[in-house]
Amino acid sequence: MFIVDNGGWLVPGKQRRISGTVAVAACGILALAVGCSSTPATAKHDATSTASRAPAAGSPELKPIRVQQLRHHLLTTDDLGPGYTQTETPDDEKAADPHRYDDMGVSGCPALEELGKHSDEVRFAAKTSAGFTFGADSTLGEELHSDTPSKLATGLRMLMHAQTSCPTYTMTSGSTPITVTVRKDKTPGLGPDAYAFTTTLSGPGGWSNVLKTAAARRGNMLVMLVGAPALVDRHIQAAIDKLQAN
Repeated sequence: MFIVDNGGWLVPGKQRRISGTVAVAACGILALAVGCSSTPATAKHDATSTASRAPAAGSPELKPIRVQQLRHHLLTTDDLGPGYTQTETPDDEKAADPHRYDDMGVSGCPALEELGKHSDEVRFAAKTSAGFTFGADSTLGEELHSDTPSKLATGLRMLMHAQTSCPTYTMTSGSTPITVTVRKDKTPGLGPDAYAFTTTLSGPGGWSNVLKTAAARRGNMLVMLVGAPALVDRHIQAAIDKLQAN
C-alpha cells in the first residue's frame, strides 16, 4: 500500500498520512489545479454560523459557515469506534506546503485537465479535514467544505464528473508513473447530491492500492471521505448525519 505524503509516494511499511482531499491520488487534478485547498472564508465570504438545512422557498440562500464551526462537524475517534487512531487534525492544515504538488501531473484524461481551467468553481469558502488509521494499514480521511448550496452543488458535480469521466489515466509523481483506474459506484440512500467512485492505483514493482471516495452535500456543507473502501462504506452515513447535527 502507498499513500501520498507532502507530494511524494511512500513505499509499503512507511508511516502514512492522509492529506489534501485526503490523498492526491484520490482527488486527482483538484490537487494539481487548486492545491486541494479552499480560499479561507474570511477572504472570500462573510461566512456566518448558520444551520445546514435548505432554505424555505423564496428565502435567501444559506451562507457558508466559518471554519471554526465547520470543525464541529468532523468525525472523531468517538464517532468511528474502537481501533481508530487520529493521524491528522484540522491544525495540520496550517502547516501544509502550498507547493507540495508541484512535481505531480496528470495525462490521458482531458476532463481532468479541463477542470484546472475552472478551478474557482471547485474552490469553496471554508475547509477543514481530519485523517485516521484503522489497524495496521487501513486509512480513512475526511474533508468538510462550506459554501452556498448552489456553489457546493455545482463544484461537486464538476469535480465528480471530471474524476469519473476517464476509466484510466496516468499520474506522475516526479518521474514515477502511476496508472489510475476509476469505477463509478452507486450511492443508495445518500441523497441527490451524492457521488462515489473507486480508484485503483498501480505503479512500478507490481504494487497497487485501492481507494474509495464518497461525497455528499447537505445544505451549505459538503463532506468527502476517502480511504479503504470498507471504511468509507461503513462511515459515510455517520459523516452525513454529523453535518445535520446541531
